Amino acid sequence: MSHTASPGSPPTERTADAAPQASSSGDPFGEGFLLEHQHPDLRRVSSTDWLPALRAGMADARRDLDQVADDDAPADAENTLRAIGRAGRRLTRVHRAFSCRFSADGTDELQQVQAEIAPELAAHRDWFQLHAGLHRRLQELAERAASGETALSEEQSRMLGQLLAEAQAAGAGLDADARSELRALNRGLAEEESAYQRLQRREAEESAVLVTDPAALAGLEGAPRSSAAEAARDAGHAESHLLRLSMPVQQPLLAFLEDRDTRRRLHEASVSRGTLPGEDGRTTRQIGARIAVLRARRARLLGHAHHLDAVLPLRTAPDRRGIEEMLRPLAEGGLRRLAAELAAVESHLHAAGEVDGALQPWDISYGLAVVARARAARTEPVGDRDDGSLPLETALSRVFEAARRVYGLQVLEREDLPPFVEGARSFEVRESDGAVLGLFLLDLHSRPTKAGGAWMNSFSVASTLTGARPVVINCLNLARPAAGDLPRVTRAEQRTLFHEFGHALHGLLAEAEFEELSGTAVPRDNVEFPSQVNEVFAELWRHSPGDARHHEEGGVPGRDDREDIRLWGRGMKTVEHVAAVVLDLAWHTMSVEQAEEAAEDPEGFERRALAAWGLDHPLVPPRYGTGFFKHIFAGSGYAAGYYSYLWAEVLAADAADWFRELMGDETALARAGQHFRREVLSRGNTRAPEESFRRAVGHAPSITPMLRSLGMDVPA
Repeated sequence: MSHTASPGSPPTERTADAAPQASSSGDPFGEGFLLEHQHPDLRRVSSTDWLPALRAGMADARRDLDQVADDDAPADAENTLRAIGRAGRRLTRVHRAFSCRFSADGTDELQQVQAEIAPELAAHRDWFQLHAGLHRRLQELAERAASGETALSEEQSRMLGQLLAEAQAAGAGLDADARSELRALNRGLAEEESAYQRLQRREAEESAVLVTDPAALAGLEGAPRSSAAEAARDAGHAESHLLRLSMPVQQPLLAFLEDRDTRRRLHEASVSRGTLPGEDGRTTRQIGARIAVLRARRARLLGHAHHLDAVLPLRTAPDRRGIEEMLRPLAEGGLRRLAAELAAVESHLHAAGEVDGALQPWDISYGLAVVARARAARTEPVGDRDDGSLPLETALSRVFEAARRVYGLQVLEREDLPPFVEGARSFEVRESDGAVLGLFLLDLHSRPTKAGGAWMNSFSVASTLTGARPVVINCLNLARPAAGDLPRVTRAEQRTLFHEFGHALHGLLAEAEFEELSGTAVPRDNVEFPSQVNEVFAELWRHSPGDARHHEEGGVPGRDDREDIRLWGRGMKTVEHVAAVVLDLAWHTMSVEQAEEAAEDPEGFERRALAAWGLDHPLVPPRYGTGFFKHIFAGSGYAAGYYSYLWAEVLAADAADWFRELMGDETALARAGQHFRREVLSRGNTRAPEESFRRAVGHAPSITPMLRSLGMDVPA
């Protein structure tokens, strides 16, 4: 709710129902804006429509919520919780639509809208969470429920507790002067986060590496090469190639580039992000440090030692110690695996004459990929290339077929629905009996105006209260294929497709009264759990009898060969991931004075924080640096929460082992899928996620399956 925030067969059948026509109303967000299943018709909306619509939505929400606060009838579920859940529907609709569109196609015009509206939305969230009348109303309801004067369902009790906890975390207990100071801090944070996001996008674009000699791109073929040529043409460089940067420090193209100097240029462009001055002379590294200072001040005002302590009440991790106890064995095991991987890479590249002397950071991704391809040459399944890539449509068909086999779903493409952004595709998701669950919108390919990485978002969230059906999006940043070529996806991109569709399933299968508890509206350190579980279903197509190579090619590969290939590179990936988590925690576990001192020398602070964990590795930098850490500085969602991916991976590895045991039995797999759907995916945050895990898997989570999945030693 916005007033609280926050070659294969085709993948599907296709339906061709006629979509309803948009209304001729002058209000682009009025009647006709929502088409079938709450699908938004963004053809009606221009860039100048967003600001007035968002402001009008905030005004509507304030009116609705003031009415709830002013109601003098005894507080109950209907006049308080359900009334809050129904309030501000226009703002909810418009804000969700803007967020989805902005992340996928953040044009200059929408960048300006975002810069202007972000502080206003922050102030509106403050208004809601610090509303004294609403807070009194919620407290009254809590007292009446405790005394038995009114009854609440399990979900309504959860909703009440969530609203009170969010209000407390937002500063509802502060006096008037402190609230005024808090509002100023929140507005400043919104402005700085928006500034970080804008400059980060600009720097990523300006840091792209121009290559004028085709020979310097040896090893880069297919869609990545054609995409680089198209990017250069668009930038006015005919007969050249422009290598755009992805978000993580280890650029995917490094795995293919045979020319060492080109690799060096690309790597140096990646790690040097955070040094471009913006219009006010500051870099993203400096803006990020300033954000850390403001968050430390906010935490102190709220009575906490640092930002992590301020946000933990709304997470599942118990405390900083619990997070670090999870990180320590991963850091130590990752460093051991990394040392062995680097030794193998160095030996291979020296023997091949590709490197003379010491390895450099720009050799690591390339060397790992070269060794992986050599080892996989004996074990790749027929139909897959040696690099493990697949035609995009085949990969999508696997994602959707897994949803059918595990959860009994049908995914049908709707070519009649207007795309929410150019090139996006629309799919209707149905139960096995044909009952419609919602819509899944897919935007696969990169564009200059698109945010980096891959993500899920929602135009509409399932709710029995509002009657809304889920409309979810997945966005990726795949390179566009050359004209006439079939698009293909790498093994890593296949995993991303399964991962993001796991998020989509969490939204599509949600069953909740309140949108605020529906689907992915779980604590930040739990939201990645279902998406990581969904990755295991890619294994439904691995090593089946029809996939293995014939004996004349050396026989079916043994378990040890497969395990070696599966684990190869995990050391590097673990080290760079844990290093980024450590960096996030370091920025968000400081007092105000410590944060201000760190802000004087952000680069030095980053080095010291990594060294304290032994993660200042000369060849493997953190996955994200302070100057390009969108998760934690371009917004607050993952601030002091980047550990969430690893925290959720502990849960996912445990649940994945449970699913793997059933993959040879389709009936048992479908039964388990229905159980997991009922106990986890449908429940969202309607009960404690820890309880949902225990009910689904049958025990409390253990880190042992995750350590084993990474090939690391399990503590005695």
